[in-house]
Amino acid sequence: MAADTPQPTTPELPVEDAELVDLLTAVLVDPNLHTDLRMRLHREISAVLRTVHRALYGESGVALGHRAIQAESSQLPDLLATVLVDPNLHSDLRMRLHRDIRTILRAADTQRGA
Repeated sequence: MAADTPQPTTPELPVEDAELVDLLTAVLVDPNLHTDLRMRLHREISAVLRTVHRALYGESGVALGHRAIQAESSQLPDLLATVLVDPNLHSDLRMRLHRDIRTILRAADTQRGA
């Protein structure tokens, strides 16, 4: 029966990756975050994800990656999680995602506090 059929599982995120996804989620749903700033964050983080997608899959994957990012635009944290569990994602690209996204979020926090 269907109950006996094993369900496909999504690879679990390492703790530091899960923390980055949670941080992004928290920032994007922060009610104190002005809409313009939220939209700017979304654009900047989408650009980072497109850059990583290009590094992973080359120019032939750029159009597909761009469409995927647009389609997932309301689910940016989910898209980040998907990228982070991609088996083709090398450690240097993973670290770049962490560094770039944290830099963007720190800058937004500084701007919000000003």
